[in-house]
Amino acid sequence: MTPNTPIIWTGQGPVQIGTFDLSRGVADSAYLVDVYRVGCGNSALTTSVAVEKRTIQETCSGQRATLDEFPTGKTMNVSLSMVQFSGRTLAAALFGAAVTKAAGTVTGEVLPELAVGDYVNLRYPKASSIVITDSKEGSPSTYVEGTHYEIEDAAHARLKLLAHPVDHEEPLEVDYTYGENVNIRAFSQSTVERGIIFNGINHAGQRGRLIIPRSSLSLDGDFSWISSEEATLTLSGQALYVPELESDDDYSGFARVTLFDDAVAP
Repeated sequence: MTPNTPIIWTGQGPVQIGTFDLSRGVADSAYLVDVYRVGCGNSALTTSVAVEKRTIQETCSGQRATLDEFPTGKTMNVSLSMVQFSGRTLAAALFGAAVTKAAGTVTGEVLPELAVGDYVNLRYPKASSIVITDSKEGSPSTYVEGTHYEIEDAAHARLKLLAHPVDHEEPLEVDYTYGENVNIRAFSQSTVERGIIFNGINHAGQRGRLIIPRSSLSLDGDFSWISSEEATLTLSGQALYVPELESDDDYSGFARVTLFDDAVAP
């Protein structure tokens, strides 16, 4: 492919997200580490660039025509919209981290005071071997499933209280086992600078690789937890300047685009 090769861009291809880290990364890889591939259901990846300019009007003709202009700023914005994504990407949108919780057991999880008809969601999902007791000294009462409580959804660990035993004493405690899950603590992390790598290909087999090393990606707009259609997760932000790459022969301080065809070097 040459600079004069015609292109009709109908781009598709995988997208990767990485963490910008000058300490652990290297210039050849745009200082990106912990790179992972997002899902294949990407509905849009867009960039927009703008150059802010200041104009100077002349004062000789009486018309205040534009005499000169000079740039005062440059910006590049990037946006990625996904209908398929991982917990890791959702965590990034919520300023958190996706952490795998191994399966385990819980002993003596204290329940809030419950009235008949109340619901309670246990701390961990995928619950089984549930045993509920009250706090009666010496001989605590054991709650019977189907009589005193109902497991409405074991996967979500959602229980409903049907009745209390006679002379029960609060608080209630529950023992159970739970399955492996991924936990996200929203706003548990400060803003992490991330980069995007796009390995694009069009209908004619022409390829384009876009690398934005550093950006302020964050959740753009709403995320629909309840919807009649698939939810779209959109991350967007500004491409941030990387002075360490400004003088690089291939990269620039903001982004790198590489165009090539299917041919592989011998």
